[in-house]
Amino acid sequence: MNRKKSNKYTGVYYQELINGDKSYYITYKHNKKDIWKKIGLYSEGIREAYCSQKRNEIVSKIRLGEDLPHVANKNNFTSLIEVAEKFYELKELHNKQNKKTRSRVLAKLKKHYIGEMSIKEIQKLDIENFQIEIEKDLMPATINFIIQQTSSIFNWSIENGYLSKNPCQFVKNLKVKNARLRYLEIDEIKRLLETVKNDKHLYYFVLLGLSTGGRLQTVCNIKVSDIRENGTIRLYDFKNESEYFGFLNNDLKSELNEYIKIINLKEDDFIFKNTSNQNYTNQYYYRKLQPIFDVLFNPDGTEPLEKVTIHTLRHTFASQLAINDTPILIIKKLMNHNDIKTTMRYAKLSKSSGDVYVNRLVNSFL
Repeated sequence: MNRKKSNKYTGVYYQELINGDKSYYITYKHNKKDIWKKIGLYSEGIREAYCSQKRNEIVSKIRLGEDLPHVANKNNFTSLIEVAEKFYELKELHNKQNKKTRSRVLAKLKKHYIGEMSIKEIQKLDIENFQIEIEKDLMPATINFIIQQTSSIFNWSIENGYLSKNPCQFVKNLKVKNARLRYLEIDEIKRLLETVKNDKHLYYFVLLGLSTGGRLQTVCNIKVSDIRENGTIRLYDFKNESEYFGFLNNDLKSELNEYIKIINLKEDDFIFKNTSNQNYTNQYYYRKLQPIFDVLFNPDGTEPLEKVTIHTLRHTFASQLAINDTPILIIKKLMNHNDIKTTMRYAKLSKSSGDVYVNRLVNSFL
């Protein structure tokens, strides 16, 4: 048997088969004997990194005098990809799944060895290896999002009895650089609205973005029925997969209702339906607005983090609320942030020293 030694991992070997496949093995010493174990085939999703991880587990157990772990055949259990497919299919049934998210996460899982691994065999080390691999071509915030999605898949697996623990649980998020946070000043907002006022679709899209802080897909998916008589507006956060509410002042609400009547929209219609396929509406508004942002706010040489984009409308909403001394917990609620740390980036914009709130408190009991 002609086994070849891995150039990268100690104790990992492979054999090239006649059919073009590869068979992977690990070797280690136990009770002064050389032990060889077959891990599996390349076609089953086995890779050298996975073999090395399994060997390290065994060697560690031997050193500690513990029972050796069983190296399970991958075909005995459901792979991560298979479970992920079931997870996202269920999400679609409940109309809570962003297809773009599904395709992005599955594409990354399929390129990495954990995709074909049994979910019962995946360890924290595998997730961290996955995190390192996708770090090569993605921004930290996107990597954190993909790991969060992967963690959700494992949580769903636990709920459905596939396994008992989540290997993502103690994997640390990458640090996201967000020290610079571009938002529009009031005069810039007025300049933008003046520029788009003759295109009513763009005008009201920008107004709703600035008035709700909704992400691009959130604003694109607002329906006529989401605008309530009491001045609230129902919003859906596709990133956090949750429903929340914003507020419209009376003037904007009246303008929107008039606009809806003019273009003859029904209760269940999307306000910003511009294509036959709603999934492409996001791209429609990006392509319409980004050139305008570039002309108005992004001269040549503008740093990437300083550029105005559609997402800047969301930052503007939160930033201007903070500048106007809105309590940070209210901003968190209106932005539908899961973590107050995300909202705290806006706190530095508040001009209040707190004297108004202290005086209000003291006056209540004096």
